[in-house]
Amino acid sequence: MKKTMFFALLALLFTTGKAQTASTLRITGTRFTFPVFKKWAEEYRKIHPQVTIQVASGIPADSADILIASHILKPGDVKDGQTSVALTRYVQLPVVNSAKPDLNTLTGKGFTEANFRQIYFTDTSSGVKGFNSPYTVYKRQKAACSSVAFANHFGGDHKDIKGTGVAGDDQDLLEAVKADVNAVSHNSLGIIYDIQTRKVNDSIAIVPIDLNENGKIDAEEKIYATLDGVVLFVEKTNHPKIPTENVNVIFSATKNHQLVTDFLTWVITKGQQFNHQFGLLNLSAATVQQEQALLVKTAVLKSCTPSLAGLKSNTIKGDIKTISQ
Repeated sequence: MKKTMFFALLALLFTTGKAQTASTLRITGTRFTFPVFKKWAEEYRKIHPQVTIQVASGIPADSADILIASHILKPGDVKDGQTSVALTRYVQLPVVNSAKPDLNTLTGKGFTEANFRQIYFTDTSSGVKGFNSPYTVYKRQKAACSSVAFANHFGGDHKDIKGTGVAGDDQDLLEAVKADVNAVSHNSLGIIYDIQTRKVNDSIAIVPIDLNENGKIDAEEKIYATLDGVVLFVEKTNHPKIPTENVNVIFSATKNHQLVTDFLTWVITKGQQFNHQFGLLNLSAATVQQEQALLVKTAVLKSCTPSLAGLKSNTIKGDIKTISQ
């Protein structure tokens, strides 16, 4: 009997030790965020070379250690036994083809909130007041994190965005704009701008946002010359008329928990220095503190009362199951 108990205990210790030394993280989800996640992984492995981090779209969501969800989450997206934290933020801007006939008018007047609602969310086959040139709105064919977040900013849903659906990802959406002189769409900074030159990519142009709604783009609203100019302006002002959203991650409160939380804690504290390189925003100091506390709390719950590890975090909108990353 004693031998049986001894070997059972030995097996338990071996199994537990093996779980604790797991050294591979599998990450999938929103594809436009992959460049920064790969950079975080590269830098993290410089100090933790024993850890392997895979960032790929081919990883099934239900087998990933970390699922990227770059939209507002809602109750039910974070399942029992899971939690979520925010790692960075991103900006989306309206874009058009750079050869659009009325480009000078668009860049001089910009888009007001009413323009956004009329152009992207209303049937405008009869035209838009104040803008004489025809245009075609392009959108993601399937609900994706970026389109869900863009629609959420204006109080809508992906299905509310009017226009021609584009198969593929946000890069394909950009290519559709480049191919049509009358194209109008939206996209994130890391795709709109060349992250090497920090300038707007060829064949597209940004439509400025008329932040003070006075019908013209004033000097202080001309922030789009460089990627860094936009990032710094948004971080400084947090202007409510500029569409921004968190890049959230969802993870298990038990599976690979120590490895996951160690990596996420590093991203939230040390990894922020790489965000701007990819056109992403740093978390505020208050958010960093909040997310750190949440990671610590889930660790305490796991070690003390595993049955409570299903604590959910942020209250959110959007549906992971229906969202194409």
